[in-house]
Amino acid sequence: MTQSPLTFLKTLAFLLLLAVLAGCAKKEEAPMRGVAPVAQPSPANPSRQLAYEHFVDIDAAPDRVAAIHDAGVAACRAATAAGCTLLESRVDSEPEAGASLKFRARPDVIPRLLEALGRKEGITRHSTHVEDLSGPIADTTRQLAMLEDYRSRLEALRSRAGNDVDALIKVNRELADVQSRFEAEDGKRAVLARRVDTEILNVSIRSDRHRPFWAPIRRALADFGGNLAQGISIAIAGVAYLLPWSFLIAVVAWVVRRLWRRRRGRANASGK
Repeated sequence: MTQSPLTFLKTLAFLLLLAVLAGCAKKEEAPMRGVAPVAQPSPANPSRQLAYEHFVDIDAAPDRVAAIHDAGVAACRAATAAGCTLLESRVDSEPEAGASLKFRARPDVIPRLLEALGRKEGITRHSTHVEDLSGPIADTTRQLAMLEDYRSRLEALRSRAGNDVDALIKVNRELADVQSRFEAEDGKRAVLARRVDTEILNVSIRSDRHRPFWAPIRRALADFGGNLAQGISIAIAGVAYLLPWSFLIAVVAWVVRRLWRRRRGRANASGK
């Protein structure tokens, strides 16, 4: 289908305008409109967005490991309305009693979880890792602002496209791409905001100090049969690997010895 000169000029003008808008969207930093606010700065330092992760080791008697684990799970369930989420849970009974827990909760819930996990005197180590997310949050906020401004301009351009089908198709395609990028950046912003608003608590429950003296010896005796079978299997596999090499080494040694004897015999003959 042949287009009229007027239609062709209109399409060309829209394409040029799209190119100009795309360039502006990469350079401008317009104020964000209609985007959910990012997480509030840390009260200790208003200029920073900090994400906290705690690591706690608890030493307990072997028969108390499961009870402490269940107490932590129950405390998090009781604080679900306060924003506590159980991310990971594991209990081991063999070869040694142990458990691990991972929580995500608001800062005011973390002390309650530690208290429920049982007796501060049982905590052998408590460390905290802090990550500054101010830079990533600021970058994401700027990207959202630019994408929304570019989207608004495209929507205004679409409303002026009229009946130009080609221009509408190109504008709608660009709008779909911008919307996809906007949703991806908004999801990234939500993840960063959640990391700032909540804290991670990693708990490791072990019974090293309460382990009986004979426990390692009993475990070694119990594993003796399995370890012996494993050692025999490794030895058999080693012999299978060495046999071809042994044959090859023997052949090479025989050839070298034969050549050496022949050379020695010639040397003795020439000496006579």
